[in-house]
Amino acid sequence: MSSVSLLDLPESVLLKIFSYLCAVDLHTLCRVHPRLRRVVGDLSLWRHVDFGRAPLSLQFLHKFIRFLGPHTITISVTGFVRGSARLHPKGSQCISEAFLTSLKRRCPHLQELHLHRCYINAATTKLSSLPASLRKLSLCGSALFNLPQNRVVVVTSPFFHLEKHLPALEEVELEGCGSWLTRQDLNILMGHCPTLQIVSVGPARYTRTGHCSWDKREDTKSSSHIITSRKWQLL
Repeated sequence: MSSVSLLDLPESVLLKIFSYLCAVDLHTLCRVHPRLRRVVGDLSLWRHVDFGRAPLSLQFLHKFIRFLGPHTITISVTGFVRGSARLHPKGSQCISEAFLTSLKRRCPHLQELHLHRCYINAATTKLSSLPASLRKLSLCGSALFNLPQNRVVVVTSPFFHLEKHLPALEEVELEGCGSWLTRQDLNILMGHCPTLQIVSVGPARYTRTGHCSWDKREDTKSSSHIITSRKWQLL
């Protein structure tokens, strides 16, 4: 019985198989054979980009920039933050402003960005560097460091003027961000972004019910109640 290798399959079949692979696996295939490199470059494989659960160096992430473009709709990156981490340990890699700026330039139609367990230096990397087309931003488990110690003033919040830079933002996920997230931050986020509809903070999920009113739910068993973005309490 004759055997069939991967290279014998038609391009349509290869595209279907490759659609189930993460970005790192696709990058590996590029080095196997010129034909596979050509197939991996198909734009349909880079609409929803998932870099997998393993942390990647910033230098390695930059190798994927050439695959991204106006066709890219979602991107998911997992960083180096461990569950117990509160501060940025020396030597760990951060999501840089240059990387975010590259996404902003190359992905003008990006709708979702998931930065999970990533380190972000708030002194050098601003959320204003994100693509203006974003509808969903997830920072689950990510650590922002080098934030001002006195965070009472509005301008010190990482979400200050976020509505100007992300005018289409509808959902924000902040689970596992309690080491840096403050009540003032959420007041600004929920009170100043008119398009924002959902904010998730750990077990709490806030949904907008009016101009400045939000419905808070802990889980499916708990009752909900209306709160205003100026009077809520961080759990």
